[in-house]
Amino acid sequence: MNNAGVSGPMAISQERWSWVKSLAANRAVILIFRLILAGFFILSACGKLVDVERYSVDAVYNFGVLPMLLARPFGLVMPFIELLCGLGLLFGVLTRLSALGIGLMSIAFFIAKAIVLSQGRSIECGCFGAIIDTLAAVTIFMDLPMLAFAAVIFFAPDSSRHFAAIGKLLSPALKEKLRWIW
Repeated sequence: MNNAGVSGPMAISQERWSWVKSLAANRAVILIFRLILAGFFILSACGKLVDVERYSVDAVYNFGVLPMLLARPFGLVMPFIELLCGLGLLFGVLTRLSALGIGLMSIAFFIAKAIVLSQGRSIECGCFGAIIDTLAAVTIFMDLPMLAFAAVIFFAPDSSRHFAAIGKLLSPALKEKLRWIW
């Protein structure tokens, strides 16, 4: 029996997750995670915004995962969502919402790449648009760490998420109203 009076599998489970809680409470780690994800997603968005049709819409068509009716709107909107989520994490504005957006995009990208690779196709993922050509077989390995970083940011306490951020400038009343997304 441990100090909290919990024994058996529950004690092991609590000990196993204690490092995640301490990681999420570390302001420097959360700042580093925010900056890494912000850099990736801002770079990705800028590479696609050079020519949205060529680098975003065509990339979505090449995957062949979405129905044609949805592929074009998704390709047009995606670089702007990436940019907004990246800027949100960079400046510490709507960090929880930005982390959620990046997490959901990472899951979607991983699933799309897994489908393409399971079909035996080798395609460029279009992740960074005009900046660099990347294969889906290579970038699929970035999606899960980005999801993990986003999850840690999402569940981090306010004091960690808003360290070195514009979010610190909000009034306490407004912070309370926006607590689920800020």
